[in-house]
Amino acid sequence: MNNHHRFLNVELPLLSPYVTKVMRVHGETQPHLVRLHMLFFDLKTELEAHNWKEETTDFKLILEYEQNPTDENYMKLNNVVGELENEHSSAGDILKELREITNDYIPPKEACGTYRLVYQRLEALEADTFQHIHLENNILFKRAIVRN
Repeated sequence: MNNHHRFLNVELPLLSPYVTKVMRVHGETQPHLVRLHMLFFDLKTELEAHNWKEETTDFKLILEYEQNPTDENYMKLNNVVGELENEHSSAGDILKELREITNDYIPPKEACGTYRLVYQRLEALEADTFQHIHLENNILFKRAIVRN
């Protein structure tokens, strides 16, 4: 939460107006930017809701199971982990499409500074989010659902 959630809480609102600006300025001649705009805001909405849910409910359940490893808490935790992994998969799919439509985040040669900035920051967002997903899916969740 202190690393990846904080990064998203800062980066998503800061990047949003630039994504919109690039679409408005260049979208008529480069229609993929309209799709990029839609995907980015879908991702933003998903990640914000996902992080809020983790912080207010899901991570508390992990701690609760650790302190009180009942069958009931295990079943709740198993269901939550499945939901979170599905949400991670959805975010990953959006990021993969963003990479595809941006030609691996390589802007056109004639791209303005804002256009280049958007691509750079989207690539950094992708890297951080995939690291975040890896840590949760492959480390945190695997440890959390171990039966005591």
